[in-house]
Amino acid sequence: MEPAIQLRPIGVVRREEPREDVKARWEELESRIEVLEPYAHGLEGIDGFSHLIVLTYLHEVGEDARATLRVKPRGLLRFGLALEELPIVGVFACDSPVRPNPIGVSIVRLLGREGRVLRVRGLDAFDGTPVLDLKPYGPDRAVPDVAVPVWHQELAGRAGTDRV
Repeated sequence: MEPAIQLRPIGVVRREEPREDVKARWEELESRIEVLEPYAHGLEGIDGFSHLIVLTYLHEVGEDARATLRVKPRGLLRFGLALEELPIVGVFACDSPVRPNPIGVSIVRLLGREGRVLRVRGLDAFDGTPVLDLKPYGPDRAVPDVAVPVWHQELAGRAGTDRV
């Protein structure tokens, strides 16, 4: 048996848009990250970073979904692909929220800070999603030569984008 891991949220996502809008347009939408009071001092020095890495706990993923290891990468539907065009792949080969440990990762633009509230754009999370951690994103994290598998390249070609 694996040891239990206990994590505590350091904040929560706040946004007003309907869930369907968040699913379809999260890249362009603004949201707020409310950092909980005990962690507010952890924000010192964050001003001036253009982007942050936000780790979230996808709290709406149920236990049954956590046992699913193969999925169709439905996030690609927002690029105009049809469900029948999507291959079945392992959850570790896509960005599906359905996974053994439902942890979300987003790189967001930091728009501003008001006390312990961060305004960001590009957060792939619903209102009420617990935030596990924040990290600065800087040039030292950029990966110069990213490669993707053939199935991914083919879907990008069909969608007419390199952002798939």
